[in-house]
Amino acid sequence: MRTTAGTQVNAGRKYKSRKERPCDACRKRKICCTRDAFEKDCSLCRTRGETCKYVLPPNVRRNRPPNVRPRESISSPSSTNSIPPRPIQSCAAGTGSVPRGTAPSEWICQFVGLSGDQDPFVLRHCSFNHLNCYKAPDWAILRVKGENDIPLHFTVVPDSHLDAHPDYYPKTDTESIVAPHADELLQTYFDVIHVSYPLLDPARFNSKPQTGDPLLAIMYNLASPFCRDGPPSFQELSDFAHQALPIERRHPRLETIEASLLHLQRHSTVHQAPMLPSLWSDIGSLVGMAHDLGLNLDPTAWSLTLSDSNRRIRIWWALYIQDKWSALGLGRPSYLNEEHCNVPLPTVENFSHTSFHNQPISLTPAIQFVAMAHLTVILSDILNTFYTLKAMERFKLLPLEVLFSILDDFQRRLAEWNEEYLCQLFNVNTLLDSSGSVVLAFHTCEIVLFRALLRCLPMGSPGYDGVREQSKASLMHIVEFIEKLNVSRLRAFWWSPMTRINFALAGTFMFFQLLTSITTHDIEFWSRTISHYRSLLRLQSHSFDMTRLACTRMDLLAAGMGVDPPVREGEGVGEIGADGRTVVLMPGSAEEWIARQGHEGMLLC
Repeated sequence: MRTTAGTQVNAGRKYKSRKERPCDACRKRKICCTRDAFEKDCSLCRTRGETCKYVLPPNVRRNRPPNVRPRESISSPSSTNSIPPRPIQSCAAGTGSVPRGTAPSEWICQFVGLSGDQDPFVLRHCSFNHLNCYKAPDWAILRVKGENDIPLHFTVVPDSHLDAHPDYYPKTDTESIVAPHADELLQTYFDVIHVSYPLLDPARFNSKPQTGDPLLAIMYNLASPFCRDGPPSFQELSDFAHQALPIERRHPRLETIEASLLHLQRHSTVHQAPMLPSLWSDIGSLVGMAHDLGLNLDPTAWSLTLSDSNRRIRIWWALYIQDKWSALGLGRPSYLNEEHCNVPLPTVENFSHTSFHNQPISLTPAIQFVAMAHLTVILSDILNTFYTLKAMERFKLLPLEVLFSILDDFQRRLAEWNEEYLCQLFNVNTLLDSSGSVVLAFHTCEIVLFRALLRCLPMGSPGYDGVREQSKASLMHIVEFIEKLNVSRLRAFWWSPMTRINFALAGTFMFFQLLTSITTHDIEFWSRTISHYRSLLRLQSHSFDMTRLACTRMDLLAAGMGVDPPVREGEGVGEIGADGRTVVLMPGSAEEWIARQGHEGMLLC
């Protein structure tokens, strides 16, 4: 969050008339006796559950030394240390940005947590002015909620204290790189990417863009493959984003999180390894920035404009979705704890109903986003119920009746979600059908649920075969889904990397079904299904980026499990194994590297 300088606001202590006598408790502590309008007692006495008393006699006033200036002149409106004048609602929303290098007096805001050394129950007693602001030299506090609730504050410091504008910040002229296609790229972004991933408010981009903005650079790059006249990508913009975002993350604004979320959605152009490097560390950085900006808090009761409040809700749930699905696909514990979040689930009212240049837009993008948010809440509960280390131990001791009761509850929630949201997306007649990511996510939730039950149930136990049949039906839905991918869906924008991971999860679960098959019929069925699914992935991967990760991973699994012939390598060096046989290790291979490191050394890398 960042504030910018304009007309100055007096953030010093308001003049107190002598008619407003401080209460005895505040006089003893020599602190400001503050009370809101129409309040009988001051904030200190209300916190202590007491009533203000005025019994003590006035203090004896001593002569002020001649070399001490009056207090009023220190905090005068003309003071150069006055806080920048942006309204409190704009500060909390993090809106409004100033071009880099042209705003020497920007201020950085950070949320004050409940357990920190800057105790909000202490800060609430500061003397706030009519803008809910308290100012000290090179430091200020913004109050965003009244004293009758849990106190919520943001501290504000000058960016000059944080090295926010280092000399090595990239000075790329992004607008000259995309000229003369800038307007067409923005139009393409809102025609293709926004209808699938409606994170931004199009109204913010109706004015002339400013060069050197990482958010705009990332939007241009996302839109470039879908733009008819421009190049398929801008490598200079990619380099700029990779250089600028790590610097921006040290002093984030809402634009920084929006840019980082969109940057994660980029489609890969080079596939060198069957993995997603740096994804989880990027998610962790995003979560940290969101907590710095207080995005995990419900903003609906704050003094914000409706657009600013909606913006914070959209960003939080986009991050929540990204965190939970990445945690699933990478097998990591989620960064987000439900106990530290009270942001309401998004609704269609949180999204703009006009697109770029005030063109009308349907409700379908908003419905898709809302549907994904509600589905992700169910996924989060599945992960917390089945996929934690302690949950795996607990389920070994639970009776089968309890397991199937939990299964029934999740299936009921998924069925209700399907009826409420997914059915609305099947009958949409649009040129680009962007619902593919949501449909695949629903079937993935079913797979994740059945896979957890099959891990817990002993083979041959009552109900085991029934769960296998339901798993089979879910997997066949995904096979049918990829068989029927049409041009309308293939040319749309897909959420990434969650979609790529979900295609791979389905393939891995097919191998699980094959390995746990005990009849010849099942073994033959899953062998044919795996072969067919791999053929579909391979066929689509030539022009559809979302299936390449799954295709590569299934090929490696098939070779490692003996389904395919092992990959032949060149001549290697000989090593004597534990059984006395010679093991051939290729120079530079993973085996040769592990042998050189030793298992202990490998774990330290």
